[in-house]
Amino acid sequence: MPTSPRLPSIRPTTRRERIKRNETTIHKDDIFLNKNSPTKFEFNSGVAEVFDDMLERSVPLYRECQDLTVNWCKRLATPDRCVYDLGCSTGSLLLLLGESIPTISRVPLIGVDNSAAMLSKAREKLKNSPNSVDFIKANLDASFPFNDSCAIVMNYTLQFIPIENRASLLKKIYESLIPGGGFILNEKVLSENELLGETFVEMHHDFKKGHGYSKMEISKKREALENVLVPLKLSKTITLVREAGFTAVDIFFKWNNFAGLIALK
Repeated sequence: MPTSPRLPSIRPTTRRERIKRNETTIHKDDIFLNKNSPTKFEFNSGVAEVFDDMLERSVPLYRECQDLTVNWCKRLATPDRCVYDLGCSTGSLLLLLGESIPTISRVPLIGVDNSAAMLSKAREKLKNSPNSVDFIKANLDASFPFNDSCAIVMNYTLQFIPIENRASLLKKIYESLIPGGGFILNEKVLSENELLGETFVEMHHDFKKGHGYSKMEISKKREALENVLVPLKLSKTITLVREAGFTAVDIFFKWNNFAGLIALK
């Protein structure tokens, strides 16, 4: 009887391992613990300083999704064709990609973000990376000048793009990929069922509480993200990806109201 291929280990790393791996100190997120916390969420210097901790404590199985994304990028890597991380924030995924894709492979790594504060943290984090990474400060829309790409990643980024701009951006991503290239999307999503959706939100809040966030912090952040982070139903997102031109589309990760998609050209 044939055996299934052995998957790469996705053991969660400890805080100490992450600090050593990133060679930067991870500051605790306490932004919404203060009385003067922001009323609207912005990717400013204050958020950039604590963003790594915020993601680890706010996004279920964040590290595992990163490892799965890296594995997809390694499979898709093609010499002289780019791997883009759109909305790269502090560069954590690019650091892992730099460690996983040898320089000899000649696969350019490019991080794109519209936050100068995030890019500053990313450059600092990757200053000793074994693989050089280019960073571009730009807004993500259909006018962005992609180079020929073998893989394009959006980790929790599409949800911040205005809904009316998502279809054209996805079309541009499809056109920028070489045949056989792939688009990896990790995203917060809405449930197809209202009752289940409410339960998913409650379970997500429980996850945050279990990682040290107070009820007040959770409530304040949710209010600050209103009309800033706008998720769609997973079925709608899949439809947008298919309408962009992708025919091979599937879900590679799902945790209640979080999902990961792989789409091949």
